[in-house]
Amino acid sequence: MSPLAKHFIENGIKLMQINEYLRSELVRAGFAGVDIQKTPLGVRITLRTSRPGLVIGKGGKRIQEITDILQERFGLEMPQIEVEEVQNPDVNAQIMAERLAYSLDRGRHFRRAGYYILRKVMDSGEARGVEIIVSGKVTSQRARTQIFRAGTMSKSGQPAQEGVDKGVAQCVQKSGTLGIIVKIMRADTRMGDTVTLKRDLLSKAQAKAEAKLAKTRVEYKIEEEEDIELSVEDKELLDKVDEEDISEISLKPDDEVKDNN
Repeated sequence: MSPLAKHFIENGIKLMQINEYLRSELVRAGFAGVDIQKTPLGVRITLRTSRPGLVIGKGGKRIQEITDILQERFGLEMPQIEVEEVQNPDVNAQIMAERLAYSLDRGRHFRRAGYYILRKVMDSGEARGVEIIVSGKVTSQRARTQIFRAGTMSKSGQPAQEGVDKGVAQCVQKSGTLGIIVKIMRADTRMGDTVTLKRDLLSKAQAKAEAKLAKTRVEYKIEEEEDIELSVEDKELLDKVDEEDISEISLKPDDEVKDNN
């Protein structure tokens, strides 16, 4: 094995160990993931959680303990921890997977716990679909897989890559380890068959078309009036006709007029 490949493997194992440690320590704080970046001043660690207060602790005591452990146990140089709050934890797949694992660890029935998480995600109003997979010895000594589904879930293509959030958690029980996978498809995910109407552009185009149509009608009316030319006899006849000379015209048929006379 080349030194470069060995270096990448060691870094991957270290990141996995750091992630497992933080997940076990911050399970009650709604741990949603960690980002690690190297900077000239050291290592920047961004913790995403739904309850930042539990991560920081009273007077910053808890976060200082985590910083010391990361520096001593994992050999990180000058770690700088930043805590980022998750705005809507109900649509974060990792947080919901940890909640389900915590419920199963406390002895709650897997079906009741699974359907509770399912309703929690869908009732948030920001999820198009959700899928929960629980694998292991859930009811007997024989391992099996139980799947809970609701809404719409993309399995392939760009919507599945960009719009589906995935969370993984484990729950250790007496019968064995249960694996939990939670997939959440956000409501704002663009699908291939989605049609969105731009109302402002549509109204502007409609107003422009109506104005053009009205202008065309006016021009046509003016041209029509200009095209009408009276003959010399019609003009003489109109000049001779006087309003006072116009007598009353009866609209009754000729037979009725004769009978009345």
